[in-house]
Amino acid sequence: MGNTQGRKLSDGGERVHNPTLHDVPGSGVPEGGMPNMVPLTYGPQIPISPNAPSAIQSAGGFGVAPDLSALPEPAALVPVAVNWTQGGSVVEVEGSFDNWQSRQALHRSGNREFAIVKMLPPGVYQYKFIVDGEWKYAPDQPAMYDEMGNVNNVLEVQEYVPEILDSLDSFLAPSSPPESYNNALFSPEDFAKEPPACPPHLHLTLLNVPQIPDAPNLLPRPMHTVLNHIYNSGPSGMGVQVMGTTHRYRSKYVTVVYVRSA
Repeated sequence: MGNTQGRKLSDGGERVHNPTLHDVPGSGVPEGGMPNMVPLTYGPQIPISPNAPSAIQSAGGFGVAPDLSALPEPAALVPVAVNWTQGGSVVEVEGSFDNWQSRQALHRSGNREFAIVKMLPPGVYQYKFIVDGEWKYAPDQPAMYDEMGNVNNVLEVQEYVPEILDSLDSFLAPSSPPESYNNALFSPEDFAKEPPACPPHLHLTLLNVPQIPDAPNLLPRPMHTVLNHIYNSGPSGMGVQVMGTTHRYRSKYVTVVYVRSA
């Protein structure tokens, strides 16, 4: 095995010869000499020159900063103006920009106008104003109900994308192949708890939310979870049945209401 060599003896035995350091060029042991050590079991590693210093180390021995070009670029920030036109002495704003953690004071820009410019990444944000210590929402701006039924102003920040749809076809991902799906069986834990008859966020349909006092003819912005569903209003005692559905077309929402006799 390896470089081990054997020689037949006169008594039928075999003497095993293992290479020692004097057999290895450059070992420093003179030929014929026997080092005072245990013979090697495996062939020794051939000496090689040491590796050159790493390219990331500078002359002083300290590593330079790693290359950050491979990291994903952060989302581009978009300047957005937040305005309050309902008067007051001290106006602040708080919202989901930072998960409702801080308030920022608006700057007075007129007799009843206050404004602030925020740099935000693209997304949908909810916010509310604090006017002289009282929570308020702007009735002249888009608003929606949150999960708790509170009315908050809503802001959708979009990054400019040219509407050249033909040039985007090459970026569309191909359809997933059928072999990427499986038919795994359900575990007993999947049937241990009964699901609710209706998810709680679906109760916030536009047919059931109260009207906005300052703008009773306007519908608040719906949540994305209630889109493309058909809802039936509760009993009204007027002998009619009302059904409604809301769809989204780009940045607009279209709500259709059907009224029929019960």
